[in-house]
Amino acid sequence: MDSFFVVAMIIIFTIVVFITRFCRRLRQRHYDVPAENFRKGHSWSMVDMFPHPTYSNITEHRIVDGACCEICGISVEDQHMTDANRLLQCKELASEAVPLRHHWIKGNLPPYSVCTVCDEQCSVLPQLCDWRCCWCRRSVHERCLGILETTCDLGPHRASIVPPNCLRLKLVGVRGRRRFVVKSVVAPSVPQWKPVIVVANKKSGNGDADNILRAFRRILNPLQVTDLCENSPECALEWCHLLPTATWRVVVAGGDGTVGWVLSAVDNLALKVCPEIFIIPLGTGNDLSRVLGCGEGYSGGIEVEDILMRMKTSRVVRLDRWQLEIKPQRHFGIQLPLKRLIMNSYASVGVDALVALNFHRHRESRPMLFGNRFVNKLWYFTYGTRDVLERECKDLQLKIRLELDDQPVELPVVEGVVVLNISSWGGGCFPWQIRGTSGKIPEARFDDGLLEVFALYSSFHIAQLQVGLTEPLRLGQAKTVKITVLKGSVPMQVDGEPWLQNAGCITMTHHNQASMLASTM
Repeated sequence: MDSFFVVAMIIIFTIVVFITRFCRRLRQRHYDVPAENFRKGHSWSMVDMFPHPTYSNITEHRIVDGACCEICGISVEDQHMTDANRLLQCKELASEAVPLRHHWIKGNLPPYSVCTVCDEQCSVLPQLCDWRCCWCRRSVHERCLGILETTCDLGPHRASIVPPNCLRLKLVGVRGRRRFVVKSVVAPSVPQWKPVIVVANKKSGNGDADNILRAFRRILNPLQVTDLCENSPECALEWCHLLPTATWRVVVAGGDGTVGWVLSAVDNLALKVCPEIFIIPLGTGNDLSRVLGCGEGYSGGIEVEDILMRMKTSRVVRLDRWQLEIKPQRHFGIQLPLKRLIMNSYASVGVDALVALNFHRHRESRPMLFGNRFVNKLWYFTYGTRDVLERECKDLQLKIRLELDDQPVELPVVEGVVVLNISSWGGGCFPWQIRGTSGKIPEARFDDGLLEVFALYSSFHIAQLQVGLTEPLRLGQAKTVKITVLKGSVPMQVDGEPWLQNAGCITMTHHNQASMLASTM
């Protein structure tokens, strides 16, 4: 009897553990579009000094510093934030009002605003005057306010906005931790409606992501804007599950690593219709954004309206994505587990990966020294110059074996091997296109299912490539690339993420294609 009781308890315990783990996995795979700010008042941002003459929306007095709502744009003194939350309604995230009405905010209009009704300049008096709708962005004189119709059409960017009256929210979670999330979305009757999702990584760039998030919250429904430091990209992309018939466009503000993170999230969600990705470059290299015509780096001078207009005129292109399968060498007869990575831009072994590894280690230990794109490039130059003298990756051809489409490649004396998916590498260098004495050069494309492989003689060779003084040692194009580390460890990096690779085999094969937006402006 006792043995039966013990066996029964063991079985029950095993079933409970299994159910607990199963439920935990289900929760981890379930994502929601969060609506934390719903009914919590304004989203305040403290301002040390307003850039333009500003008046309080509570006292109507001139203020030099204070608080500004990131969503609706009202400004108040620090001590009146509570009063503003109680007296002034913020921009609604979800509403049942049909049709949607204007949400007017008094005063503090942008310079040179023109009245929608009479075409005369607004806000010319030194006081809190005239009105602006925080949805359609129209400005109107106080005397003209009664003439304008009350229905709001969301303005010139209506095709990018999820209207608040097309959303329904729900409460989820247990008591004490309940929160609002988006329950359902209905497509509005807007021609060519292609809603936008914005995700930004605050760790990329020099605080530029905060400005971008704030600016997009003013134009779009704030629920369309996600801070990756607070929520995962899967939560932002849950919009695509809520309305799978729509063509969603995703603005990714960050570096190449952030773009790869979002593309991997698209894979994880197994979406029926893949969203179209547009990049606002905030990283150091930004090679992927360069080849897509999205610029070499955000400098703070781009307006949200300009970005939305560029997206409308952009063309959809297909970007090859590659899977790296890393199989470690056996140790004492034990095979360590495989590791799989996804490559979007390029991978390398040797000298340029060493520079990236030294940069990464220094940035992790002293992040305060790496807050500016120009300073980061100086650090890259410093580590590259140091390696010219130290040559830590010399005789790399003795440490690795290279195969292109299962054909071995005889390597000369080199210090690095680079595998390209896109033509830009190393922060704006286009090595495959540099013409020298090699004659006709095979065309390099990011949608042809081929990888371009070339070798580097030294760090000094990298410097020469950066200024176009020499050409790379082209090894060929291939559908499959295999690099075998024969002994020891060598520096390796994929899309700017470096590590020390021990002995083993790295195989690169085609994974899938992503839909990207290539700017034509």
